[in-house]
Formats: sequence, C-alpha cells, structure tokens
Amino acid sequence: MSGMAGQKSSLTWAVNLSVVALVLLWTIPTFGLLVSSFRDADQLSVSGWWTSLTTTDRNIVARAAAPDSQVQDGDVWVIAGNIFEGEGSVSAFGVRAQDPTAFAPGETAEMSKGRTMTVEADGSYRITSPEEHSSRRGPRIFATSAEPPKFTTQNYNTVLYSEGIGRSFLNTFTVTIPATIIPILIAAFAAYALSWMEFPGRALLLAMVVGLVGCAFADVADPTSQAL
Repeated sequence: MSGMAGQKSSLTWAVNLSVVALVLLWTIPTFGLLVSSFRDADQLSVSGWWTSLTTTDRNIVARAAAPDSQVQDGDVWVIAGNIFEGEGSVSAFGVRAQDPTAFAPGETAEMSKGRTMTVEADGSYRITSPEEHSSRRGPRIFATSAEPPKFTTQNYNTVLYSEGIGRSFLNTFTVTIPATIIPILIAAFAAYALSWMEFPGRALLLAMVVGLVGCAFADVADPTSQAL
C-alpha cells in the first residue's frame, strides 16, 4: 500500500499532458503572431514566422535602367545598373518569368537579337546589345534574392498612425480604464460594508445582491432568455 501511495495514477499523467498540450496550442500561435508583427512585410509574405531567423529566398522582378542611359562600349551598347536600392544578394537569375533561376550569378544569359545579360551576386547587371536599344523601357530582370532576417517596427507604425487608428486606440484606453477602475473601487467599499459593518437592512441587501448575481448567471447559461 505504501508503494502504491507514492505513485501517480495514469489518469493524473493524462490530465497533466492534456494541460500541457492545451497550453502549447494557445502559446505557439500567439508567439508566432508576436514574431510576425516585427518581421519585414516582404519576408512575411513569402515565409512563415518559424523561418524568421534564417535567410529567406525571394523571387523579385526588376526593371533595368531606361535605354536613354545606355553607353557605347566598342561594338556593343551597354545598359548597366543594380537591381537593389540598398544591400542584397542574388543567388540566381533569369531572363524569363517561367525560369527565374536559369543562371547562376556571373553567368552570361543569351537573349533575343544577339543581346546578353549578366547579373552579379551583389545585384549589379550588364546588358549588351549589338544594336542601339530602341525600346522605351529597359528589359525585365528575374532574380532570386537571398535576404537575411529583417525585423522592424514599421508594421506597428502603419497600423497605429493610419486612418486615425492610433487616436481611436488612445480613446479606448481613456474610456475603458476609468470605467473599469471606478466601479471596482465603489464595489470594494460596498463589499467591505456588507461584509463587516452592522446596519439595518444588511441581510436584505445581501440577499438582493446574491439574487441579482444568480439571475445574471442564469441569463448567461440560458441563451433563450437573452433572446426573449
């Protein structure tokens, strides 16, 4: 008997495991939402929050510089530039939307009309043509960008300071906090008086309070009474 008394029953272990599972079911999505709120919007749209600490591959479509920026280099006309506005890294590129990873950085891709394109790992590109570029816009460049993890508070700035939501948020606090604290303070004083002070009609007031609380629980438990 003494040995059995020191052992937990299988039902106790089942209850404990169930509680842990429920806590995880609630905590993991909440933690994921918190992490997502600080992630860069572009990375958030292509990967889950669990990849927030790893490098993210993102397919991008860039437009080369306009033909009016071309220069003649020997027998060819050259358009050069960089597909990134800031820092970035290219892991692959292509000249067609159907195959954006056809070429590795530094390779030369053959295009129509004898044109060629080369994209380096840092995003710099060079497009050559045996004839002067005559189109109004530069050719499109399809690339896969390897981006390091990015965290920002811009998401919060967008939510709080667009369409007056931030002001509405403050108004909600202004109304909710006093509306919660003031009734609690008054109720605390009343509860102390009903519990410890002797005065005429005290028993009747206690009965009324208990009865009203019971009616409130009955309305919550019976949806049909609320509908009526």
